[in-house]
Amino acid sequence: MAALTCIILDDEPKNVQLLKNMLTTHCPQVQVLATESNAGKGLALIKELHPQLLLLDIEMPHINGFEMLKKLEPVNFETIFVTAYSHYAIEAFEHHAIGYLTKPINTEKLIAAIQAATERIEQKSFSKNLFSLIESSAKPVPAQKIPLSTTNGLVFVKLADIMYCESNGNYTTFFLAEENKPILVSRQLGEYEKLLPESDFTRIHDKYIINLSYIKEYIKGSGGDVVLENGKELPVASRRKEDFLSRFEKWIKRKS
Repeated sequence: MAALTCIILDDEPKNVQLLKNMLTTHCPQVQVLATESNAGKGLALIKELHPQLLLLDIEMPHINGFEMLKKLEPVNFETIFVTAYSHYAIEAFEHHAIGYLTKPINTEKLIAAIQAATERIEQKSFSKNLFSLIESSAKPVPAQKIPLSTTNGLVFVKLADIMYCESNGNYTTFFLAEENKPILVSRQLGEYEKLLPESDFTRIHDKYIINLSYIKEYIKGSGGDVVLENGKELPVASRRKEDFLSRFEKWIKRKS
């Protein structure tokens, strides 16, 4: 890809300048749109400039890096944490960081993190174009497979193999009938709701879309719960109960 747009946020101006110099020397593809040492101003810059990459310190006055990301949800950029502390690493990757660099910054690790961010951004761009193409397709027969953008590339999954999908912020986890390992995808659940055929899939909760084919049991309640064939029990939101039961009834009639 061409330039990789970036914002650097660190409450120590000297660290900002050092990092900017390292990028200029070793990662010329990175275009630094802005730098900031004030977290509040940094928030405003991100919302205004829409960078592809954020180099973010964790411990800053008034608001830390993790709190900042929560304020920016849904996060539409990659994040590399740059910090003097190693004990935040697990939490950083729980926030789906592409990199975690400790100060003093190692040049090789910086280059590797930038390369990883570049690859993920390129992959997301390709996936987005393919996703849009499939979504806008005018074919009368629905596709039998769906592309899932993972950290290793695209995985094409048969719709019939999808048991349920679970939302995790900007990410969606796909649970397949024949796979022990779930597939984590960097797209929101609502986007897949548009692609999965309503004849077989329904959203039962803000967090879940299920394949009606895999329902084993429905337990009555305010919204109730569905039990899938693998024994997984998922809640049905009360506001979605009527629509779910209606779709399930239609599905049963169609299959009988």
